[in-house]
Amino acid sequence: RIKLQVLSECELRGYESPLAKSLHNSEMKKETLDALLSAMEEYLPAFRRYLKAKSKALGHEGGLPWYDLFAPMGKQDKTYTVEDARDYLLSIFSKFDTELHDMVKCAFDERWIDFYPREGKVGGAFDMGIPSLKQSRVLTNFDGSFSDIVTLAHELGHSFHDRQVSTHSILNQDYSMPVAETASTFNEVLVMDTAIKLATDKEEKLALIESQLMDACQIICDIYSRFTFEKSVFDNRHAEFMNADRLCELMTQAQIKAYGDGLDVNTMHPYMWVCKGHYYSGGLSFYNYPYAFGGLFARGLYAKYEKEGESFVSMYKNMLHATSVNTVEDTAKIAGIDLTDRAFWCDGLESIKRRIDEFCELVGYTE
Repeated sequence: RIKLQVLSECELRGYESPLAKSLHNSEMKKETLDALLSAMEEYLPAFRRYLKAKSKALGHEGGLPWYDLFAPMGKQDKTYTVEDARDYLLSIFSKFDTELHDMVKCAFDERWIDFYPREGKVGGAFDMGIPSLKQSRVLTNFDGSFSDIVTLAHELGHSFHDRQVSTHSILNQDYSMPVAETASTFNEVLVMDTAIKLATDKEEKLALIESQLMDACQIICDIYSRFTFEKSVFDNRHAEFMNADRLCELMTQAQIKAYGDGLDVNTMHPYMWVCKGHYYSGGLSFYNYPYAFGGLFARGLYAKYEKEGESFVSMYKNMLHATSVNTVEDTAKIAGIDLTDRAFWCDGLESIKRRIDEFCELVGYTE
């Protein structure tokens, strides 16, 4: 009934579809989404290869069981204090940009961050900008793992993004969902790639690469399945009322389309539609493809940084500054990127494919 309400509102307000409304709210062209999805579809076989390699390494036959999607691999026993995390991040960010380094130092020194888990505290991590103070407040649940350092880098990327738009008027500081993950994911890639390059122990390197690929698989395969599922619900809603069995059928079909033989077809997650709260909000239709956009856009930017070095940084900050007043396509043009060209998205996916090749080599997988 929520989806029928969305369809009715779109008809009344003149939107071609709920997806068209979502793209309008995202300041994004359909051509950009088509290029993104086309590139994702082309590289799905690479992710299926990763999943089959992980399955074999964990002792399974055929596709990976769903319940082992997040099974850790490799070994990374080192624990970090908050001070260690601060020093680690500052050492990396100092080589990238003085402003980012100084902001992160300020976040630690001035106690912007609520680090530790405690009773009654929500899980996960979150950043909230405070425009009047030109500061942010960051929530994490830090327990000393390396992944917590990556989480801090991610959330402080949001803080850095907020800082870049802070010189706009207060009414022009909000940016759309697709570009919201740009600076945060860029920070993640910067930290993870540095860690992988420095890793000398095979088990540590495997743990880092596997962690990166788990995340990449979520923003490509899982997001593709969720997008496919939600589109099928909207496409069928006028013709039928979908009960739980029908929704499970559509979700399973979407997962098979995304994961193919990479997952064990007998252990799919047909009730994934129950787990995602945004499906139950009339204002959050297609709250999925922006994550694939953000992850691949940030990777494309990181590739440019590796090629251009120091000259990239000022352009990157100018681009972040423009995100709250430009369409996503005009924002990307500042970096010389045409988002409607699928070749750009393929470049980002190719970098993940290279990581998959490394992973397969580390676990000794051959097809």
